[in-house]
Amino acid sequence: MIINNSVKANTTISEYMIKSATKKEIVVINDLDKLVIQLRRLGNNINQLTKLANGRVITCVELEGVKKELSKIWQSLNSLITR
Repeated sequence: MIINNSVKANTTISEYMIKSATKKEIVVINDLDKLVIQLRRLGNNINQLTKLANGRVITCVELEGVKKELSKIWQSLNSLITR
C-alpha cells in the first residue's frame, strides 16, 4: 500500500513516509500529465511560428487557435487546483 501510494504521489517511498509521518498533506493530481503534454505541444507550435516570423517567412500570424488552447488548459488547471 505504501509503495502504491508513493507511486501515485510521484514521490520516493522515503519522501512519502516522511510526509506521512509529519502529517503533511500529500496532493495527487491525476490529469496533470495530460496538461503537460498539451502545454509542450502548444509551446512547440509557438516556437515554430516564432521561427517563421523571425525568418520573415510569414508576416501575420493568426493566434486565435493558440488563445483557445491556452484557455482550455487554463480552465483545466483551475479545475484541478480547486478540487
